Amino acid sequence: MKTKPSVSVVVPTYNYARFLDEAIESVLTQSCQDFELIIVDDNSQDDTDEVVQKYLSNPKVSYYKNEANLGVAGNFSQCLKYVNGKLIKYLNSDDKFHPLLLEKFVAVMDQYPNVSLVISNQEIFGDQTGIFDLPFTGLQPGKKIMEEILKSYNWIGGPTSVMLRSSNLHLGGFREKFNWMTDMDMWLRHLAVGDCYILPERLVSYRVHSAQGTVNVTKDFSARFEEYEIYRDILENNLYGLQFMKGDLNRIKKIKAASCASIVYKMLPELGNKKSRSLFKKAWSIASREKVLLDPFLGKFKTR
Repeated sequence: MKTKPSVSVVVPTYNYARFLDEAIESVLTQSCQDFELIIVDDNSQDDTDEVVQKYLSNPKVSYYKNEANLGVAGNFSQCLKYVNGKLIKYLNSDDKFHPLLLEKFVAVMDQYPNVSLVISNQEIFGDQTGIFDLPFTGLQPGKKIMEEILKSYNWIGGPTSVMLRSSNLHLGGFREKFNWMTDMDMWLRHLAVGDCYILPERLVSYRVHSAQGTVNVTKDFSARFEEYEIYRDILENNLYGLQFMKGDLNRIKKIKAASCASIVYKMLPELGNKKSRSLFKKAWSIASREKVLLDPFLGKFKTR
């Protein structure tokens, strides 16, 4: 009988064949070898099949290809259907791991059974280089980290940053209603049921390049709309059980709504364009609902 691995490393990918070798090699060369590597391709149109094929002789590696494109959140959730390990470590197919990442992340999960999420400091490579050190280290209460990121931004990062427990998959996958906020929404759900451990080493490497999906999300203002919507949902539907910080959340929701209100004025000169009219209507609806239409002029709330 085949023994289940400690860790399922899942690599969702779409048209990133040119980066896949580096990502896969960074997993196969880990100091901890108690893992399975699951690659899930979202119906790519490049040579992803050919890149992955040479690794399939390794019994640790399995490969699945979606019959139709599911989108980012859909494919990330699809990956979860194939995991066998008690722990789950995502790796975006354009990123890579430090050789000691699995060893150190697994050790934390084994030592602290109440931890639901492990992350580490990060380095940036590719079109830009740099480092990103998180504002906390060590064992932190889950609700404290929830409060901190809701008051600022999702400094936890994307899926490459995070290790999760399979026992928490009852919380659901990545919600497809979001593009920009899907990561933060997922981390908040896991932090609501456990603590967070932050390793001070830089064990994750994020690649920066022009083809990243986040570039398009920020261009069409959908990030602003989603930020408003998640705070509205938290307040109206008590997502994550955060009633204890209701006052702060209400204030931040107004700030996010005022940021949407500024889109109304940005789109005014372009109302002859169908897409601009659609953005105008959505922004107007939010600004009217929250009564912040004039706030970008009054300076009552800081907007981007």
